[in-house]
Amino acid sequence: MSQKPAKRDDLVHPIARPFLWLESSWLKSSMVWVLGALAIGLGAFDFIHNRHDYLDIAEMPGFYALAGFGSFVLAVMGGWFVIRHFLGRDENYWDGEAGDE
Repeated sequence: MSQKPAKRDDLVHPIARPFLWLESSWLKSSMVWVLGALAIGLGAFDFIHNRHDYLDIAEMPGFYALAGFGSFVLAVMGGWFVIRHFLGRDENYWDGEAGDE
């Protein structure tokens, strides 16, 4: 009366079955390579593209990439150091202080 072990397809919701190809390892590695090549291509295009910006510093090749990366770093560090103090809890926050034990 032992149960047969469930196959992998039995544990997947029927609506999710058409999207199982998104889980393959070749797709994950090819996404990294495609996005990397796209970033390098757009970075190279930035050197040959003639821009007419209002600020002289904005005409420097790679300025918008560096400004975007810097903004991202500031947002992450702001969440890490500043927002954590407002929203963070102590490690023993969920320990039963009301004598539930």
